Amino acid sequence: MPLAKRRFRVKCVDEPCEKLAEKISESISIAGEYNVTIQDGFVTVEFYGYESEIKKAWSKIKNMLAGSPKVEKGVFVYDINTMFKDIGSTFPPRVLVEVLRRLGFTASLSGEGDKIKTNASKETVYSISSRIAEVARTIPGEVRGLSTKYYILTLSVLTSFPVEEVIGRGIEAAHLKRDENGFITLNIEWLKGVDDFLKRVKHSSG
Repeated sequence: MPLAKRRFRVKCVDEPCEKLAEKISESISIAGEYNVTIQDGFVTVEFYGYESEIKKAWSKIKNMLAGSPKVEKGVFVYDINTMFKDIGSTFPPRVLVEVLRRLGFTASLSGEGDKIKTNASKETVYSISSRIAEVARTIPGEVRGLSTKYYILTLSVLTSFPVEEVIGRGIEAAHLKRDENGFITLNIEWLKGVDDFLKRVKHSSG
């Protein structure tokens, strides 16, 4: 079997090129020669060996990069299912988008709802996503309706208030109500409620 020479370039997206080059070097093991170099925001990998071994090595690199965000028109694109797998839990993507926006980032869901586009770094996006998933597990069973849960989740993550405090303040503000059966539901469109809640918190602390 003849030897082949192949060259691949990987763009450094959300981490330094040096770190990416190190990860690539650790992920490949082929019976042949390879060289990893850094230039102009790219990591270049040059292989010299059997074609089958080069294909296996490149496949390992692609698998290693599968969870990395892509870049579209200056923003990162994160695959939501990959994020679920990476953090080991699901979370409402809509809540992540609204939290990011209120922290000053751009953020939107793709038309299919399976990707998030934002200028926030992977570290920021994953940290907030993990926090949303953590808070979601503390929402009591008497909270009813997705919008009610979105309201509580968004505010708890943004303010660092415990869920119980968000519920109490939400009832005081007439955003939430507890019915005769003890169920908690939303009285207001959830995004309007979030904005009004945050204004009240800012006013009370100012």
